[in-house]
Amino acid sequence: MRREARSGLDDERIGHVRAWAVFAVLLAMAGVAGSVWRPFAPALVEVGTDLDAFDPAVLATVRAYRAPRTPIALIATVLPLLVPLLAVATARGRRMVTALGSGAGTGAPAWRAGLIALVITLGTSLATLPLTAWVRLVHDARWEFRTQTAAAWLGDWMAVHAGRAALVTAAVWAGVATIRRWPRSWPYRATVAATGIAAMGVVLHPVLLLPVTLPTEELSPGAAQRLTIDPVLEAAGEPDLPVYVAEESRRSTRVNALATGLGPTARVVVYDNLLELPADQVASVVAHEVAHHQHRDLLRGVLLVATGSLPALLLVRRIVGSDGVQRRVGARSVSDPRLVGVVLLLVAGLDLVAQPAINGVTRNLEAAADARALEISGDPTTLIASTRTYTIRDLSDPEPPGWIRVMFRTHPSVGERVRQAVALAESDGLPLPTREQIEDREASQRHPTIVELAP
Repeated sequence: MRREARSGLDDERIGHVRAWAVFAVLLAMAGVAGSVWRPFAPALVEVGTDLDAFDPAVLATVRAYRAPRTPIALIATVLPLLVPLLAVATARGRRMVTALGSGAGTGAPAWRAGLIALVITLGTSLATLPLTAWVRLVHDARWEFRTQTAAAWLGDWMAVHAGRAALVTAAVWAGVATIRRWPRSWPYRATVAATGIAAMGVVLHPVLLLPVTLPTEELSPGAAQRLTIDPVLEAAGEPDLPVYVAEESRRSTRVNALATGLGPTARVVVYDNLLELPADQVASVVAHEVAHHQHRDLLRGVLLVATGSLPALLLVRRIVGSDGVQRRVGARSVSDPRLVGVVLLLVAGLDLVAQPAINGVTRNLEAAADARALEISGDPTTLIASTRTYTIRDLSDPEPPGWIRVMFRTHPSVGERVRQAVALAESDGLPLPTREQIEDREASQRHPTIVELAP
């Protein structure tokens, strides 16, 4: 290991190491700055309202739908740790890794490390497939959410996971080659590369990645929804921001929308199912996505890749450089392919540990987007109605337990979002609807099984 490091240093000048380190640290600091100096949601205050309450039949339906999904979500959260753990901690797993690495060792080609990563990544995907298939193909079909055939769903699943496996394989292959070429500066170079790849992914997402599983086309200028969407874009100062429609109805009945792209590819994408809602509610959802665009949330997310990657890679370097870890897997150097399982296990563990913090950041981003959406529209009634739709129609839990919120929720709960809208409306002197008025609007939007489960 020392001979390899000395050989690498012959080709790597200390000045270059420092330059890459400074660049990576600046990127990581930019991610921190973007998370500190950004639009924040107003502090949620206690408000007296019944607009966050739902009919008992609705709540009973939500509980019945979500009850079996919770334990499956917990299992699916832990499974990504299992396959790399078996590759590292069991004799059979270590033999498999050595065989895939063709004996491994310092002299094994870097692509062998990519092959090991491919097998472990595909194994992880296959381990979670039964759970995902039951939720999407069986459970969602029973609850009338699924619209595509099992074969079509499997095709989408394969496209997504094949792309993920290819990305991990390429990253590990390139990572081993980078470690061998630049043994001192590789964490900094990898941080910069990961940030650049993330930026490219966001730019290409709406034009290259999203259409793989979800065809999109621009919302026609003559569409009826334009009568409410165009005034929202004008009020936000974004009259030229493109609005696209994604063919979600080929997969599901759920409603949603997203802001995607950067620079020339920036746009709002609404699911075609969303267009079934009243036009003013569609416009309210678009206002929320326009807020994400104006807050530069996607760009901030790209910079946060550097913030997360740099300390993670430095930790990985320290752990895989440990003599004890290397002895455990039979590795001879930090670039030995037999350490790939250790690296993937570390990445999965760090992702699990960091997820609550990531969720906390995104929940505030979403709350801030709601607040900006209300500024744009000045219409709390429609904002509240469109928010409640996620419970009435899509059976989202309006008040999930705290641990579920911390572990899994990237958005504030429906109840929290409604209460924030009420508090903002009251502070701005905007008129609020009665619960009866809101429920009248919801009469035609209720999920069909709510009627069947009503007492």
